[in-house]
Amino acid sequence: MTTVRTQQFQTYPPRTVARTTFRSLIASLDSFMPGLPTASRQIKARAISHGRITDLEGSDSWKVTDSHPLSELEHLQVEILLISSTNESCELHIELRQNHIALSVSDIQTGWGKAVFEEGRHLLQTLGLSPHAWQASVIRGYQVLEIMQMLLLAFATAVFSLWLKYESISYAYGAIGLMLSGSTPTIHKIVRFLRPPKKTPILQESATAARSFPWVEASAILGFVGAAMSLAKELISAIATK
Repeated sequence: MTTVRTQQFQTYPPRTVARTTFRSLIASLDSFMPGLPTASRQIKARAISHGRITDLEGSDSWKVTDSHPLSELEHLQVEILLISSTNESCELHIELRQNHIALSVSDIQTGWGKAVFEEGRHLLQTLGLSPHAWQASVIRGYQVLEIMQMLLLAFATAVFSLWLKYESISYAYGAIGLMLSGSTPTIHKIVRFLRPPKKTPILQESATAARSFPWVEASAILGFVGAAMSLAKELISAIATK
């Protein structure tokens, strides 16, 4: 008989987690999706620092970091294994690192994978470990602009040429907006290279500050939207005068 295995994976920007939040994460997994017809459940946690590995199981696995200095913590992961039968199980895995937070689900023939993944995403958002939906949309939009930045700069040059020829203010706004959206990713990378951000601690004792507004990403998107509106206005005006 062929074993059907599905996997889903998503990463988020790094975030420093308070110890109380980590404990709440373990407690939430202890009561995770109680309606699933599981035969058994297993919660495991692992902490790694300087090659030292500590593993704990059960509802008290939030204590896995007790023997590790928080400033030296390199890797913290939590997983819950939902077992339906001997050959059917679904595993939710949450990984906290200095450069990202990862959520993954591996499902073996239970059919729970999609529901478990969505519930895992909701859990991370509720605990403040992942961006809100609007923040995630801004970041995804910015990633698209990063891919298109050379094309945007080429369009900006073309629109600037149109402004020089026709002297329409809409073309000027369009060129500026395209230039802003196309050059922001490069400028951001240069700034990060010259002033590398400090490593994000994985865990700390006190509560963390609220996630900052994604100003860089929002500025690039605003520039693109402004350019699109200016060029659309110019196009409508050109059609209306014919």
